[in-house]
Amino acid sequence: MVGYIEVIPLQFLTPNYFGLSIFLVGIILFYLFRKQYDKHVISSTLLWHQVMQEWQATKWWRKLQRHLLMYLQLIILLLLMIALTRPFIGLSEYSGEHIIVIMDTSASMTAEEEESSRLQMAKEEVKDIIDQLDNQMMTVVLAEESPRILYSNETIKNRMIHAIEDLDTSYQVSDVNKAVQLANQILASSTGEIHVFSDRVEADQIRDNFLNYDLTIHNIGSSHANLSLHTFGVSEREGKVNGILTVNSEYTEEQLVRITIESDGEELRQIQELLEPNKLTQLSVEDLPTKPYYKAVITTNDDYQADNTSISFLQKTVNPSLYLVGDVNPFVVRALNYFKTDIIQVENGADVPDDATGIFILEDVPDDQWPNGPLFLLNPRKEGPFDVKEKQDLQSGLRVLKEDPLLNFVDLEEVYIQKSIPYESSQLETLVSTDDTPIISKGYHDGRPVIVLGVDIIDTDWPLHTGFPIFLYNSIQYLTEQQEILGYVKPNEQITIAYNANATQGSIVDENNDKLIDLNVDDGIFQAPNEPGLYRIQEIIGDRTKERLVAVTLDQEEHHIVPSESFAIELDQEDSSVNEQKPNEIWAWITIIAFIVLLLEWEVYRRGITN
Repeated sequence: MVGYIEVIPLQFLTPNYFGLSIFLVGIILFYLFRKQYDKHVISSTLLWHQVMQEWQATKWWRKLQRHLLMYLQLIILLLLMIALTRPFIGLSEYSGEHIIVIMDTSASMTAEEEESSRLQMAKEEVKDIIDQLDNQMMTVVLAEESPRILYSNETIKNRMIHAIEDLDTSYQVSDVNKAVQLANQILASSTGEIHVFSDRVEADQIRDNFLNYDLTIHNIGSSHANLSLHTFGVSEREGKVNGILTVNSEYTEEQLVRITIESDGEELRQIQELLEPNKLTQLSVEDLPTKPYYKAVITTNDDYQADNTSISFLQKTVNPSLYLVGDVNPFVVRALNYFKTDIIQVENGADVPDDATGIFILEDVPDDQWPNGPLFLLNPRKEGPFDVKEKQDLQSGLRVLKEDPLLNFVDLEEVYIQKSIPYESSQLETLVSTDDTPIISKGYHDGRPVIVLGVDIIDTDWPLHTGFPIFLYNSIQYLTEQQEILGYVKPNEQITIAYNANATQGSIVDENNDKLIDLNVDDGIFQAPNEPGLYRIQEIIGDRTKERLVAVTLDQEEHHIVPSESFAIELDQEDSSVNEQKPNEIWAWITIIAFIVLLLEWEVYRRGITN
């Protein structure tokens, strides 16, 4: 069998510089005529004969030393001349001045492929691209829910490689289409191409109507070995707790699945079921002991672990008391009586018991008498933390700035307001305004949920509309919090929560009670960890610790790992410079060799090795 080796020819971008070879001849002529000999009459040639005999007996490389400087100078000039011709060996596989790499760091990229993960395989392929760059820039975009740039316009290969090696899974849903749009904008002023490293990108997901550069999708992986917990829910009825699990198999044949139900490390139940391939199967579990939460875990080995766990909280009905503080308008009291019976009237905030828990509806109450709990502020008093001003006449109608659960089934078009109470809403989110003046706002103040209604009820006909009691009901629902359970969040999601006003410290701990991060209890911002699982938010209040549970869950899209086929979108460009191929130039290496030879020539001259 005969093998063939492909020989890549050496080519030149500026061969005209070969004309500089005339200087090589110049150096040779310089050495030919550099010495002038004078005639002298000597008494004997006996010594000259001896010198000639020694010269003829000298090894060949010693003879070359007589002209070593000339040879070195010829080599230096020859190398510099070749460097000027810009020689190259073939064309770079990656065209243009700027290469954009989009990395999918979603949960499905943690799926195992042989002895590696898909993300690790993607990293190795990106490092191969970096090795092949020829003085080209690279930008890496992370395809998260909001695309994020890892580094941009980088040309130093070591920095690029280190950044890629340090990249970790975000577990967020990847929005490749947004990332491609961002890459297209980055390339707007240069030439280049875009490479996406993911596992499940389909051609119909890419909107190419805005695409101006060649796009290559590298879908990585081949594994189908996945058992997934799609849903898990529990409910209590007649004193019994029952649950339902939905399990999916992506195997190509029947597979036995084993599932454990546990809580606080205690195993509550084991389930075993034979699943059909590529089919959702619903399983039920009955008569579970009452626990605050339940954790279902697939114990059968598969190639994707991130979707093998699901958390379900046991939801209990919460019916908080309503405290009416101050001179609350009778229309408000009458509307609240339609859906609440546990209503407590107090004259001012000072009369509210310290241990009172519930929802506090305040009207014209100074801020130093506000109880410690969820607040609904009606007709807020002047000054205070929201910088309330005097009433003012309104010149225009109400404008809804944002659709919000507080306004569900609430029609404000026919509502008339004569005067409003201006206030500062920078700490809050304004939902309804008029004349650039906030009317309804919600948010957090001193770690507690707050709703502000910047209207005196006597200055509006809103209580005469059917939407008014609905708004009050929505507001009570919003202010009703289950203090022990925060519910479900996405990886790295930011939410606002109410920290206790007396809390001095806060932290997030995992199921093993290991502290992950300290929290700032002075603001209401909570950023969830990136890895799915159950976490506890701990608050230090005096000499006691308060805990609340939160579950970080995967998006439903991340419960599948069957990969898609790789593909490329090549655009027909009238301007060929947009995607022109870049030659693999080697002039820089030739220049480095010339410099090394120059150092050698200097050392030869310094030592006086030659004549």
